[in-house]
Amino acid sequence: MLRIRLSRHGAKKDPHYRVVVTDKRNPRDGRFVEILGFYNPALKPVRLHLELERIDHWIGNGAQPSETVRALIKRVRNGQANQDPPASEGGTETPQTPTKTDESAAAEPEQEAKVESTENDVETETKAKDDQAAPAAETATSS
Repeated sequence: MLRIRLSRHGAKKDPHYRVVVTDKRNPRDGRFVEILGFYNPALKPVRLHLELERIDHWIGNGAQPSETVRALIKRVRNGQANQDPPASEGGTETPQTPTKTDESAAAEPEQEAKVESTENDVETETKAKDDQAAPAAETATSS
């Protein structure tokens, strides 16, 4: 009998899972027929991608999903999961840039003003040093 279940991968204390179709008698991380998706509960938000067409195909052919996989399928169908496409497919979603609030927008001109005052201070200090050095140079040449 075929089973749709999770296959554990990843490092110690950092698991991620593949959703696979396998014979019920095979070990958890053993031989499988097909990979149907992946699930990484360690990331925030959780990364979950399932190929629902292929899952429906296998269920139609008699494969039984495990309780965990049944819950994940339900999450995906209800739209509660983060549907990240695999990197090889090149997702069409664009990352959202955070919008500036009124407070952060008001704080930026103050930061620019601080930078300008620092530059003016440097120029003033440089002029003062030049003015001090100039009379010493004049006295050296006039002697």
